[in-house]
Amino acid sequence: MEKPPSGTASPTATTPPGTPPMDKMEKPPSGTASPAATTPPRTPRSKAHSAFVVPNETPRRARDPAPAGVEQTQLREDIATAMTQEFVYCTSEVFIEHYLPKVGDDLKDKVITSLKGHPAHLKKSTPTGSKLVFTEFQEKPSTTGRSEAVAYRHISLIGEAIKTVVNKEARSIASKKSELAGPLPSRLHVYDCPNRWLSSPVAGCNFKIDACILDGADYSDGNGDKLESHRVIVPFEFKLSTNESEVKQNRRQLLAACNQIMNGDVRRDFMYGITIEDDRVSLWYFSRNHSAKASSFSLIKHPERFIGVMISLLSASDENLGFNPNIVLYPKKYHDPGYIYRFPGDSAGSSRFFMTTGIVEECRSKRLSGRTTRVWKAVEVANFEGKALADNVTPKEIIIKDVWIDGPADTEKQIQDKIFTSIDDFVGGPQPWRDHPCLAKFPPSRLDDLETLTTNKKYQERFLRIREHFEGPLSKSVAKDTWASPSIFIEAPVEAVSMSPLKTQRNQSKYQSTPASRVAPVPKSALQFKMGGKIHTEFAQKKRCFFYFDEVCTRVSHVPTFGDAVDTLRQASAVLILMFCAGWIHRDISTGNVLAMKESDGKWCLKLADLEYAKEFPSHGQKARGNWKTGTPYFMATELQCGLYLQLEQAAEDKAPGSKTRAEAAAGEDGVVHNLQHDLESLWWIGFYIGAVKVGHQASVVWCTEKEVFQPVIEKDSNAPRHRIIRKGFPQKLDAALHPGLTEFMDPWKTLGNNLLAQYQKRSPDKVTDKGTYAQIAWHFLNFFAFLEDSRNAWGPIQLVELPGSDEPKKRGREEDGAGQAKGVKRGSNPQEDTDDGPSVKRPRVATPTPLQANEEGGDLFGILKARPTRGGPSSTKSRRSGK
Repeated sequence: MEKPPSGTASPTATTPPGTPPMDKMEKPPSGTASPAATTPPRTPRSKAHSAFVVPNETPRRARDPAPAGVEQTQLREDIATAMTQEFVYCTSEVFIEHYLPKVGDDLKDKVITSLKGHPAHLKKSTPTGSKLVFTEFQEKPSTTGRSEAVAYRHISLIGEAIKTVVNKEARSIASKKSELAGPLPSRLHVYDCPNRWLSSPVAGCNFKIDACILDGADYSDGNGDKLESHRVIVPFEFKLSTNESEVKQNRRQLLAACNQIMNGDVRRDFMYGITIEDDRVSLWYFSRNHSAKASSFSLIKHPERFIGVMISLLSASDENLGFNPNIVLYPKKYHDPGYIYRFPGDSAGSSRFFMTTGIVEECRSKRLSGRTTRVWKAVEVANFEGKALADNVTPKEIIIKDVWIDGPADTEKQIQDKIFTSIDDFVGGPQPWRDHPCLAKFPPSRLDDLETLTTNKKYQERFLRIREHFEGPLSKSVAKDTWASPSIFIEAPVEAVSMSPLKTQRNQSKYQSTPASRVAPVPKSALQFKMGGKIHTEFAQKKRCFFYFDEVCTRVSHVPTFGDAVDTLRQASAVLILMFCAGWIHRDISTGNVLAMKESDGKWCLKLADLEYAKEFPSHGQKARGNWKTGTPYFMATELQCGLYLQLEQAAEDKAPGSKTRAEAAAGEDGVVHNLQHDLESLWWIGFYIGAVKVGHQASVVWCTEKEVFQPVIEKDSNAPRHRIIRKGFPQKLDAALHPGLTEFMDPWKTLGNNLLAQYQKRSPDKVTDKGTYAQIAWHFLNFFAFLEDSRNAWGPIQLVELPGSDEPKKRGREEDGAGQAKGVKRGSNPQEDTDDGPSVKRPRVATPTPLQANEEGGDLFGILKARPTRGGPSSTKSRRSGK
């Protein structure tokens, strides 16, 4: 149902007479070369606000988390809406050639010969003809009068017959000890399961699938036991009808199933799916950088093509079916197993293995593309079998971070190493580090914090050190000759914009649809969509990376007392200033990245984390980028959220008739350069957040909630209450609502906020890359922290509290990521034709995305003030295991 753009040549296959109307639309755009035709138990989920945490992630895009307590069947339309932007469309020939594992012609010929020998499977369409047809699919299933289950049950029989030949060939090659590449003996089965519920470690798994390629033989007890989703290799969905509602329902069912499987099974790098509507077969590919759908082909007219697809899937290796070779289930046959990660070594026998013991962070996302960050507690083991490293020794608990990043990007380990090198060069360089322009306002007596960091490289102890890392291969690229089809699942107003494969464009202007712009080719395998204010990125290749940390830390917002939190923020300000002097900014300061670890003397030591978005400052050719937002909205600087520099407005002047008046400044269109002061302002917001929300004082929590001070979306209105706190100071009602024991802290903190504004206003936009212009604000931060020590006895002992059902705030995307949907931006709607080898039908309107539920991206504040169901996420082990 995806109409390809005009201007591309048809595939080599011809259109048979009598084909339904939608079959005419299978042709790709004219003017393009034709593709060649091709014939321990499950790791427990601990609370996200556990005292033991490591850095949260800034997602590649807005995460689109699934609302708490909502079952997958209720999310199908929302998942389709979220994922429409990350799909490309291609012919089935291109799909088979680019996405599927390769199949040798000899094997395909042997399978077809074998099937022809079994008339129950395959035969000639006429006694004297050469064309083949599936015995049970000589006519459209919708015309046979059979039920859906009966009409398609022969698919599994065909699949099992193909597997038999594949395994026979594999055994033959093995017996001959041939060095020639051949198929692998398949442990897979094609399994009918229209009445079998699925289970998943991720909450909301309340659905069935019609059939699947299954890992191992079915061992159902026949008494309603569920099929574990991690055993489903390739799901199938069937529908007898080709009308629009049935077709799109079928697609959404497959999409939701694959979403559930990939969210729940850590091993998956990508996966395949198959839908069949009447006789029309569609092939699907889902991955972490893009997804693809092939134009459908007829099961009646192209049985050889379907046979080739099944051979490809049933003879493929685990890796070619999307399973990461460095992650295995453990124990493998348990219904809800955990995982063992392998960090490959440089030589044989040097690999290290880590068995997960608890989840720290993961996201039940409506998208499949993105960073898909998972953070685990784990212990080291000897091998994939989970053997202990040493007998009678309790292994040390460590942290594993598993994340997808852009292919060309430096890993977090590489960035950390670069930062350390820059700091060493800065401290040990020919010029005394104390003479740096950013430190010009510091009297010698106020350099103590920095002196401590620079002595014997002590600064390294203030970072969460990455001890080992692994960088995986690049994901599969987008196939050539693909095009955009925003109506694969839903109606959506979309403008397709071609771009270079590695550079993302950003534009949030409204889109007015025209017939010519509704669909456009993707000449360089990269595509960006603009949908109702949402920004959608290109499909750059990605790589999966593992990181190992040997320190288990606590968030700054979860240390015992307010004084402990302030100590940690003071250390963070000194480290950020040192980083800046050495030429770096962090760009993602939040409670999830400002961590702490208790030392033997009872004090808390900063562990600054999540450096993967750190950048050199000023970077070469750096310029403002107004729509590119990096950071956590809770703590993101006002200039970055609004996209405007905080400058004093010039007073208007009387002018004579005929004189020219000044035009409105266009600075906002150019955006804002992320700088040191923005990182320091994020620290200021964290201090205010902890003082207003985490000390358990209801009045300040209520005020912040009513004014939407801390929220999970970017607030672009500079007059919003949140931004007025920086621009105008604390309102009287906020002053009155604050914890009375924090007065001697909050009064200086308000003054520091005033100084932030003053320095923003004094710095002209053309001076933002001048490091000397940050000397005053750097001095203010360390000076104010020193000043606050005099009143520490008043506010230091105040206890921080755990708010009921709370999670910490999550982050926004990085510069290359889409900025996501800003607050107040509404979706539009725009009808568009949708075709795919079947009846051409109108499409339903786009559903408004489900609003964020409390505790999904809202953090502690949302958790205490909004009644909601328990999240089926890291904060609730029990709810994650639910599922009909």
